[in-house]
Amino acid sequence: MKRILTPLSGAVATSALLATVVPAPARAYDITVTSPLVPQAEVSSALAYWLGQGARALTVATPYLLPAPIAATRVPRGDAEPGGDRGVVPAVAGARRVPGTARNVNLPRTAGRVFFVGADHRPHWCAGTSVQADHRNLVATAGHCVYEPVRRGSGTARTYRYWVFVPGFARGSAPLGVYPGKQAFAHQDFTRYGDLDRDYAFVGVHDGVLPRRVALSGAARYAAFTGPKYRTRTGYTGVLLTRAGRLGDKVGEQGLAYNLPVGGSLAVFGYPVGRAAPTGLSRSYGRPFRVWDLTQKADELVAVHSPFVSAGGSPWLAAYRGGRGLGYLNGLTIGTSGQSIALSPYFDGELFHVYDAARHERATSPA
Repeated sequence: MKRILTPLSGAVATSALLATVVPAPARAYDITVTSPLVPQAEVSSALAYWLGQGARALTVATPYLLPAPIAATRVPRGDAEPGGDRGVVPAVAGARRVPGTARNVNLPRTAGRVFFVGADHRPHWCAGTSVQADHRNLVATAGHCVYEPVRRGSGTARTYRYWVFVPGFARGSAPLGVYPGKQAFAHQDFTRYGDLDRDYAFVGVHDGVLPRRVALSGAARYAAFTGPKYRTRTGYTGVLLTRAGRLGDKVGEQGLAYNLPVGGSLAVFGYPVGRAAPTGLSRSYGRPFRVWDLTQKADELVAVHSPFVSAGGSPWLAAYRGGRGLGYLNGLTIGTSGQSIALSPYFDGELFHVYDAARHERATSPA
């Protein structure tokens, strides 16, 4: 159900706001807590699916897009601004970068691709980012990158299979590990009604694994190997899995900001989609503005001009500091309007309460 947000009472600079943590309003909102995305008993199968056959499933996966386009238009002047008690959750640094190993130290290590098997039984991907959590194990992405599309009134949406997060993904590699999804949290208005204003999800993940391919000498050793494995024309290959630990410890965690005034500069990161698009992470900057698409009952969206079309779940970061690779998550791409406008739900108090429930979810080891 839509809820009326109180208008803003004055303008506060983003930099000043982010220096002070404001408690969230003491109000419970409806959320959806799913059954496990990848139960402990299925972790090995999920890893074998994505890492077997030379990680073929990762490389052939296609970007998953909203089934219906969004025809966004600017909200007329004079319409009540979204508002509420403003607040932030601080970012947390991860392991230090090893000098000389990063191609671009100004890009966040927290960003990556989420992979899943869709309702069509084919591999797909979106973008996502690590965000601050009690147990350092939380990924933020678009809701449609976790749940199958739901028809209004047809019940609660189901989650996709074999959901994993791969930070730093590029050209089929997982340099920072693979983290299977454990539990997803989303707004009930999205999972029941497909409300695009609530098209976001927070996923608690299992501890990660670092894959490394090794040659297996002979059929006997291949048969005895217990991890992901596959045959090639020249022999046998196994994928050794070593512990990567908790996601946040490895890559760090973005903070989160909500109920900010619309219009402050944001850094938009994402994996571009399209035939000629680069496979790595790209960045742009923009100032969001309010838009809506009343034909889809989406009236609490924000938009930025973007030089590239990025995948769903791509993070928008306020007060981003390239040296640390950290900022405050304040938007997530859910789609585009035309070829140059990226769209996100407005981050309000309801989003914060979904996030607040998710950040207490405990991680487990996949091994």
